[in-house]
Amino acid sequence: MSLVKILVYLYLILLMGLSQALFGQSPPNILIAYHSVTGKTQAMAEAVAKGVGEIQGVEYILKPITEVTEVEILNASAIILGSPVYNANMTPELQSFINSWPFEGRPLKDKIGAVFVTGGGFSIGEEAVMFGMIRAMMIHGMIIVGGDELEAAFGASAITGEVEFADKDVQDIFLKKAEGLGKRVGELLVK
Repeated sequence: MSLVKILVYLYLILLMGLSQALFGQSPPNILIAYHSVTGKTQAMAEAVAKGVGEIQGVEYILKPITEVTEVEILNASAIILGSPVYNANMTPELQSFINSWPFEGRPLKDKIGAVFVTGGGFSIGEEAVMFGMIRAMMIHGMIIVGGDELEAAFGASAITGEVEFADKDVQDIFLKKAEGLGKRVGELLVK
């Protein structure tokens, strides 16, 4: 084999290795984890996922908290949590889920965190629940992101059981806020 052929061969090997290093990395991924009793928080979670899906180069996992693994938590670039309002708190199941997160060495530090909630009525605790979830994420060192519009500054929320919102599917106005939240988190990950 001539020296030129050997150099071309080595150059091709180097080029293939470089391209694999540049393009072989997995894209950022978002874990969308939720607890839903009536299906309304799940509908918000699906809207969040729809918003994430609008962003190229980002993947997501959408799961109820009972199906999420520790590996998925650790591998996520961002975590978006959803809970119904339960006595002006997140549900005990969601609190237990957060309490199960690994803490030693702060492995979630600098991941993006965001939240969404559903509540039966106005002034029933939506923002208090969002702040509780946000505080828990901040203890882990996460960077908190609010929604895409002013009316979703702390995250997305939906009223699901009062006046014109009672006994219906989650209304589009709330689903759009959830989509905007997912889209914003996705956009921040690709920047």
